[in-house]
Order: sequence, then structure tokens, then C-alpha cells
Amino acid sequence: MPAIGELALDADARSLNCSFVVHADLTIFRGHFPGVPIVPGVMQVGWAVELARTHGLVTGRCTGIISAKFRRLVQPGMRLEARLERGAPAGQLHFKYECEGAVVSTGRLQFGAGDV
Repeated sequence: MPAIGELALDADARSLNCSFVVHADLTIFRGHFPGVPIVPGVMQVGWAVELARTHGLVTGRCTGIISAKFRRLVQPGMRLEARLERGAPAGQLHFKYECEGAVVSTGRLQFGAGDV
């Protein structure tokens, strides 16, 4: 997980906004891919889950990916703005990453009953 910069959590812990820089020394870049390092989509999902757990948006385990769209490559040096929100119906987490105002990736994740 990259180091988080600015972070804003709403009062009732339903959403989170934060930013972070994707540093070139992250271990995910070793071998993925030589010459053109990119953050795999599964790692972007993992970051959303970890952020949501760390800041109290969800508990328990992620039981599935309802939808995910990866629109741009995420590479070293990019500054991402993240928005996470507990969604409806209950048990869902919505995430969105943007870079310089452009949507990079979005998704909806499902958590086990009673875990959100």
C-alpha cells in the first residue's frame, strides 16, 4: 500500500477521500512488467479494501467483485485521488481512483453479510 497523503473521512464513516503517490520502489513493480511497470488491477482492488478496513468503512472479508473497470494504466509517479464509499445495497463498497481529473479505475465490491 502506498503511503497516504491527504485523507478525509466523513463523520459517520460512510465515505473516504484520500490521495497518494504511486512510488517506483513498491514491490509490485518487480517483474510486472520489466520496462513498463504497471499496477495490476487486483492490487488496485486490494488497496481499496485495505483503505476501507483501516478507516472503518468495512470489516470482514471481501467476498466478490461485482464490477471493476480499469480505464488507464497506473504507473510509478502517478498521484491518485481515491474515493471510497459504503454503498447500497448493504454490504457493498464503491471505489474510484482518479489522476489529474481523469478516472483511472472504478469498482463495486461485495462483503459478507454483516461485514459492512
